[in-house]
Amino acid sequence: MKIKSIATICKKNKQVVLFNRYSDSGTLSQYIGDGNTVYPISGLPELDEESILTIFDVPEKQREDWLVRYRDIPEGISFEDTDATEKIIEQGNLSIVYSGKTLKPLQTRRGLVFIESRYLSPVSDVLDVLELYERVTPFGAPYIVAKAGFLLQAVIMPCDVISAQFVQRLQELTRQCAVSLDLREQERERQAAAESAGQFKVDPETGAIIEPESEAGDDD
Repeated sequence: MKIKSIATICKKNKQVVLFNRYSDSGTLSQYIGDGNTVYPISGLPELDEESILTIFDVPEKQREDWLVRYRDIPEGISFEDTDATEKIIEQGNLSIVYSGKTLKPLQTRRGLVFIESRYLSPVSDVLDVLELYERVTPFGAPYIVAKAGFLLQAVIMPCDVISAQFVQRLQELTRQCAVSLDLREQERERQAAAESAGQFKVDPETGAIIEPESEAGDDD
Protein backbone atom coordinates (compact mmCIF):
# COMPACT_ATOMS: atom_id res chain seq x y z
CA MET A 1 0.00 0.00 0.00
CA LYS A 2 1.46 3.33 -1.06
CA ILE A 3 0.35 6.03 1.37
CA LYS A 4 1.70 8.80 -0.87
CA SER A 5 -0.53 7.60 -3.70
CA ILE A 6 -3.53 7.83 -1.36
CA ALA A 7 -2.43 11.36 -0.51
CA THR A 8 -2.34 12.25 -4.22
CA ILE A 9 -5.90 10.96 -4.63
CA CYS A 10 -7.16 12.95 -1.66
CA LYS A 11 -5.31 16.11 -2.69
CA LYS A 12 -7.45 16.43 -5.82
CA ASN A 13 -10.42 17.69 -3.77
CA LYS A 14 -8.49 18.34 -0.54
CA GLN A 15 -10.75 15.90 1.23
CA VAL A 16 -10.02 12.89 3.41
CA VAL A 17 -12.54 10.43 4.81
CA LEU A 18 -11.45 8.29 7.76
CA PHE A 19 -13.41 5.20 8.75
CA ASN A 20 -12.94 3.62 12.17
CA ARG A 21 -14.15 0.09 12.81
CA TYR A 22 -13.94 -1.74 16.13
CA SER A 23 -14.04 -5.49 16.40
CA ASP A 24 -15.97 -7.31 19.12
CA SER A 25 -12.75 -7.44 21.11
CA GLY A 26 -12.26 -3.69 20.77
CA THR A 27 -9.47 -3.80 18.21
CA LEU A 28 -9.45 -0.74 15.95
CA SER A 29 -9.17 -1.02 12.18
CA GLN A 30 -8.86 2.17 10.14
CA TYR A 31 -9.63 2.87 6.51
CA ILE A 32 -8.87 6.02 4.56
CA GLY A 33 -9.91 7.44 1.22
CA ASP A 34 -11.56 10.32 -0.62
CA GLY A 35 -15.16 9.17 -0.21
CA ASN A 36 -15.30 7.27 -3.50
CA THR A 37 -12.60 4.79 -2.59
CA VAL A 38 -11.33 3.35 0.68
CA TYR A 39 -8.03 1.68 1.61
CA PRO A 40 -7.25 -0.27 4.79
CA ILE A 41 -4.40 1.20 6.82
CA SER A 42 -2.03 -1.04 8.74
CA GLY A 43 1.33 -0.64 10.40
CA LEU A 44 0.62 2.94 11.51
CA PRO A 45 -0.40 4.45 14.85
CA GLU A 46 -4.04 5.43 15.21
CA LEU A 47 -4.69 8.27 12.79
CA ASP A 48 -6.55 11.50 13.43
CA GLU A 49 -6.91 14.73 11.46
CA GLU A 50 -3.53 16.12 12.47
CA SER A 51 -1.56 12.93 11.87
CA ILE A 52 -3.26 12.30 8.50
CA LEU A 53 -2.33 15.73 7.17
CA THR A 54 1.18 15.30 8.53
CA ILE A 55 1.59 11.97 6.73
CA PHE A 56 0.20 13.60 3.58
CA ASP A 57 2.86 16.34 3.85
CA VAL A 58 0.26 19.10 3.86
CA PRO A 59 1.92 22.38 4.94
CA GLU A 60 0.51 24.03 8.06
CA LYS A 61 -0.68 27.08 6.11
CA GLN A 62 -2.72 24.91 3.74
CA ARG A 63 -4.40 22.65 6.27
CA GLU A 64 -7.36 24.98 6.80
CA ASP A 65 -8.28 24.34 3.15
CA TRP A 66 -8.61 20.61 3.78
CA LEU A 67 -11.67 18.73 4.98
CA VAL A 68 -11.12 15.65 7.13
CA ARG A 69 -14.31 13.74 7.86
CA TYR A 70 -14.93 10.82 10.19
CA ARG A 71 -17.57 8.35 9.10
CA ASP A 72 -18.98 5.02 10.16
CA ILE A 73 -18.68 2.06 7.84
CA PRO A 74 -21.34 2.64 5.15
CA GLU A 75 -24.36 0.38 5.52
CA GLY A 76 -24.43 -2.32 2.88
CA ILE A 77 -20.73 -1.94 1.94
CA SER A 78 -18.50 -4.78 3.12
CA PHE A 79 -14.95 -4.00 4.23
CA GLU A 80 -14.31 -7.66 5.01
CA ASP A 81 -11.71 -9.75 3.19
CA THR A 82 -14.47 -11.99 1.83
CA ASP A 83 -18.13 -11.47 1.09
CA ALA A 84 -20.91 -13.85 0.09
CA THR A 85 -21.93 -11.62 -2.82
CA GLU A 86 -18.50 -11.26 -4.41
CA LYS A 87 -17.49 -12.61 -7.80
CA ILE A 88 -14.14 -12.21 -9.53
CA ILE A 89 -14.04 -9.88 -12.55
CA GLU A 90 -12.03 -10.61 -15.66
CA GLN A 91 -9.82 -7.58 -16.26
CA GLY A 92 -9.34 -6.30 -19.78
CA ASN A 93 -6.55 -4.07 -21.07
CA LEU A 94 -8.78 -1.26 -22.32
CA SER A 95 -9.23 2.14 -20.69
CA ILE A 96 -10.73 5.38 -21.99
CA VAL A 97 -10.26 9.02 -21.11
CA TYR A 98 -13.50 10.95 -20.67
CA SER A 99 -14.03 14.36 -19.05
CA GLY A 100 -10.46 14.34 -17.80
CA LYS A 101 -10.79 10.92 -16.13
CA THR A 102 -9.10 7.69 -17.16
CA LEU A 103 -11.84 5.08 -16.83
CA LYS A 104 -11.48 1.31 -16.66
CA PRO A 105 -14.54 -0.65 -17.85
CA LEU A 106 -15.55 -3.72 -15.83
CA GLN A 107 -18.29 -6.18 -16.69
CA THR A 108 -20.41 -7.09 -13.67
CA ARG A 109 -23.47 -9.29 -13.30
CA ARG A 110 -25.54 -6.12 -13.34
CA GLY A 111 -24.01 -4.58 -16.42
CA LEU A 112 -20.95 -2.55 -17.31
CA VAL A 113 -19.45 -0.21 -14.72
CA PHE A 114 -16.44 2.10 -14.83
CA ILE A 115 -13.88 2.87 -12.15
CA GLU A 116 -11.20 5.54 -12.24
CA SER A 117 -7.85 3.93 -12.99
CA ARG A 118 -6.09 6.26 -10.55
CA TYR A 119 -7.79 4.47 -7.69
CA LEU A 120 -5.55 1.46 -8.36
CA SER A 121 -2.33 3.46 -7.97
CA PRO A 122 -2.06 2.94 -4.17
CA VAL A 123 -2.01 -0.84 -4.72
CA SER A 124 0.40 -0.79 -7.67
CA ASP A 125 2.99 -2.59 -5.53
CA VAL A 126 0.82 -5.74 -5.64
CA LEU A 127 -0.51 -5.46 -9.20
CA ASP A 128 1.03 -8.81 -10.16
CA VAL A 129 -1.29 -10.59 -7.72
CA LEU A 130 -4.14 -8.07 -7.60
CA GLU A 131 -7.62 -9.25 -8.51
CA LEU A 132 -10.83 -7.26 -8.82
CA TYR A 133 -14.17 -8.50 -7.52
CA GLU A 134 -17.68 -7.19 -7.78
CA ARG A 135 -19.81 -7.09 -4.67
CA VAL A 136 -23.44 -6.09 -4.32
CA THR A 137 -25.21 -3.96 -1.73
CA PRO A 138 -28.49 -5.18 -0.22
CA PHE A 139 -30.20 -2.82 -2.68
CA GLY A 140 -28.57 -4.51 -5.68
CA ALA A 141 -25.98 -1.84 -6.50
CA PRO A 142 -22.57 -3.20 -7.57
CA TYR A 143 -19.27 -1.95 -6.20
CA ILE A 144 -15.69 -3.08 -6.72
CA VAL A 145 -13.07 -4.41 -4.33
CA ALA A 146 -9.41 -5.09 -5.02
CA LYS A 147 -7.75 -8.00 -3.28
CA ALA A 148 -4.24 -9.42 -3.18
CA GLY A 149 -4.56 -13.07 -2.33
CA PHE A 150 -7.40 -13.17 0.16
CA LEU A 151 -6.72 -9.74 1.67
CA LEU A 152 -8.76 -6.64 0.94
CA GLN A 153 -6.71 -3.82 -0.59
CA ALA A 154 -9.34 -1.31 -1.68
CA VAL A 155 -13.07 -0.67 -1.93
CA ILE A 156 -13.91 1.35 -5.04
CA MET A 157 -17.27 2.82 -5.94
CA PRO A 158 -18.12 2.88 -9.67
CA CYS A 159 -17.96 6.22 -11.47
CA ASP A 160 -21.40 7.51 -12.47
CA VAL A 161 -20.44 8.30 -16.05
CA ILE A 162 -22.84 6.32 -18.24
CA SER A 163 -25.33 8.63 -19.97
CA ALA A 164 -26.95 8.97 -23.39
CA GLN A 165 -24.19 11.36 -24.46
CA PHE A 166 -21.47 9.02 -23.19
CA VAL A 167 -22.95 6.07 -25.09
CA GLN A 168 -23.33 8.15 -28.26
CA ARG A 169 -19.69 9.19 -28.15
CA LEU A 170 -18.54 5.61 -27.68
CA GLN A 171 -20.71 4.51 -30.58
CA GLU A 172 -19.20 7.22 -32.79
CA LEU A 173 -15.70 6.20 -31.71
CA THR A 174 -16.50 2.57 -32.57
CA ARG A 175 -17.81 3.64 -35.99
CA GLN A 176 -14.65 5.63 -36.71
CA CYS A 177 -12.46 2.71 -35.63
CA ALA A 178 -14.38 0.42 -37.99
CA VAL A 179 -13.84 2.87 -40.86
CA SER A 180 -10.12 3.09 -40.12
CA LEU A 181 -9.84 -0.69 -39.97
CA ASP A 182 -11.63 -1.00 -43.30
CA LEU A 183 -9.27 1.52 -44.92
CA ARG A 184 -6.24 -0.36 -43.63
CA GLU A 185 -7.61 -3.62 -44.96
CA GLN A 186 -8.11 -1.99 -48.36
CA GLU A 187 -4.52 -0.71 -48.30
CA ARG A 188 -3.22 -4.19 -47.48
CA GLU A 189 -5.18 -5.60 -50.40
CA ARG A 190 -3.74 -2.95 -52.75
CA GLN A 191 -0.23 -3.72 -51.54
CA ALA A 192 -0.76 -7.44 -52.06
CA ALA A 193 -2.00 -6.79 -55.60
CA ALA A 194 0.97 -4.49 -56.29
CA GLU A 195 3.43 -7.12 -55.04
CA SER A 196 1.93 -9.79 -57.24
CA ALA A 197 2.25 -7.40 -60.20
CA GLY A 198 5.89 -6.66 -59.38
CA GLN A 199 5.27 -3.12 -58.22
CA PHE A 200 6.75 -1.35 -55.24
CA LYS A 201 5.20 -1.69 -51.78
CA VAL A 202 4.21 1.50 -50.00
CA ASP A 203 4.31 1.91 -46.23
CA PRO A 204 0.68 2.74 -45.30
CA GLU A 205 1.84 4.78 -42.30
CA THR A 206 4.45 7.00 -44.01
CA GLY A 207 3.72 6.65 -47.74
CA ALA A 208 7.39 5.75 -48.35
CA ILE A 209 8.34 3.18 -50.96
CA ILE A 210 9.59 -0.05 -49.40
CA GLU A 211 12.48 -1.44 -51.35
CA PRO A 212 12.24 -5.16 -52.05
CA GLU A 213 14.64 -7.30 -50.06
CA SER A 214 17.49 -8.90 -52.00
CA GLU A 215 17.20 -12.64 -52.31
CA ALA A 216 19.83 -14.70 -50.56
CA GLY A 217 22.83 -15.26 -52.77
CA ASP A 218 22.33 -12.18 -54.97
CA ASP A 219 25.52 -10.39 -55.98
CA ASP A 220 26.02 -6.78 -54.84
